[in-house]
Amino acid sequence: MPFDAIEYINTPRWLTSRLGLERIRELLDRLGRPQDRLKFVHVAGTNGKGSTCAFTASILAEAGFKTGLFTSPYVETFHERIRVNGRNISDEDLAAVTLRVRECAEAMEAEGGEHPTEFELMTAVALVYFAHVGCDIVVLEVGLGGRLDSTNVIAAPEVAAIVSIALDHTNLLGNTLAEIAHEKAGIVKKGSTVVSWPQEPSAMEVVEDAARRAGDKLVVPDFSLLSVGKVARGAALLTCGTALEHEGHTPCSDSPRCAAELRAEPPARGRQVGAADDLGCGTAFEHAPHAQELQAGAGAGFDAGFGGRMPRAVPHEPNVPSGTFVRAQDCLSMAYAHQTLMLQVEGTLPMRQFSYRGREYATRLLGSYQPSNAAMAIEIAGALSERGWEIPDEAIARGIAETRWPARFEVLDQPAGMPTVVIDGGHNPQGAGVLVDSLRDVFPDKRPVFLVGILADKDYRSMLRAVAPLASAFVCVTPPNPRALDAADLAEAIRETCGELGARATVEVAGDFDDAASAARKIAGSEGLICAFGSLYSIADVKAAFLRAADSNSLQP
Repeated sequence: MPFDAIEYINTPRWLTSRLGLERIRELLDRLGRPQDRLKFVHVAGTNGKGSTCAFTASILAEAGFKTGLFTSPYVETFHERIRVNGRNISDEDLAAVTLRVRECAEAMEAEGGEHPTEFELMTAVALVYFAHVGCDIVVLEVGLGGRLDSTNVIAAPEVAAIVSIALDHTNLLGNTLAEIAHEKAGIVKKGSTVVSWPQEPSAMEVVEDAARRAGDKLVVPDFSLLSVGKVARGAALLTCGTALEHEGHTPCSDSPRCAAELRAEPPARGRQVGAADDLGCGTAFEHAPHAQELQAGAGAGFDAGFGGRMPRAVPHEPNVPSGTFVRAQDCLSMAYAHQTLMLQVEGTLPMRQFSYRGREYATRLLGSYQPSNAAMAIEIAGALSERGWEIPDEAIARGIAETRWPARFEVLDQPAGMPTVVIDGGHNPQGAGVLVDSLRDVFPDKRPVFLVGILADKDYRSMLRAVAPLASAFVCVTPPNPRALDAADLAEAIRETCGELGARATVEVAGDFDDAASAARKIAGSEGLICAFGSLYSIADVKAAFLRAADSNSLQP
């Protein structure tokens, strides 16, 4: 039988959390110290690590760097934990690298040492793979804490970033913000630049002290310069001279002129979005997952000289033939900012617009908190630029617009007649609080049905106090994790919380995720809103259940 890398890594006896660096150091020594051949952005903190990592990796890839991204846990597929320029590691590469790691791990155990944990194995696999494919830089997300986390085996990173610190994993990291900050700030090393979220005072003092002792520059985003706009339904990003690069073509050398021309003559409603004859390669992209009216041949596009590359819309299709055009129905407006063109196309993907330090951006990550995470990534990019990494402003804007990150206030694509479904990985009180802010911002007139599965070691009562005033109903389910809180116990905690707060919400218990999705749909109705949250470990099951429900609905006459 072929080697099953995932089955090996997820062997139950490897799954325990054992903080410390001895095992991972020995394992990587046996593997030839791949980490020494790599440069890093190392990211710790409690809330926003994954999104900040995703923004940063996307920016670096758009700037032309071969960029590795290591994150945990996975949401949809195991392979998404290890990515290069947005592409998951393949089955073949995962198996080949894991076999190398297994050989060294088993040798450690055979010689009387400890076998590495699951996360240590994953860290080793990622570092070996990134070194093997020749990554220019790696965005490395801390798994737990920082000081004793397996990822902290690296030398001084280019940037040590610490996102928002909150009370979480208190049994392992400490019972106060200062104690937890001490563990997070353990990634700070001499020779880095430190970028930190503006923490609560007790935590900020710890981070400042760590940077000062290391002799590192400390950068803190100025959120007074952050203006968060509303979600624009159907915003698509097109950037002059930045999309698909065809054989034999070169980028546009006159992008300011191109952008100015487009700004001066916005497209009329119903006008085709595509390439005119003078645009070189003559290729356009779909504006929506379900394309409308693809047309072949040259004609009716923007009259501007994009040179050899066409603008990129969201989501783009990488293999659209040359000379293919897509009709963007109901084109509403065109605005120019910093060589970035925002085309409003009704009925396509929504995007949240925001400004930071006087520059305009847009992101398809819709949570009201995401511009703050994007600001962290912008500051990380700025710190890297000061260290000699060439990261143009356009690459930052494109990177933010192109960032995809599942289960962070993700609105699922549902057929007509189905309620709106939001999936969010919020799993602590702070995460629940910002989720509520986002729901009120994006869906101000709706009281959601919350589909909830939570781990028992989380502060779930504080999470429930945050969401209960907004809820119309709760559907409880048990996540597929040994640490899961039983759905019946969760339901009882919800009833108690609603009673304490005077909140009115019905509470149901579901046997599995399909039952939970069905119950939530029935309660919400076709015009209602469902929000699934509580644990990243249940996101894949929740999404699969709603996809099955959508498929079933589409098959009905």
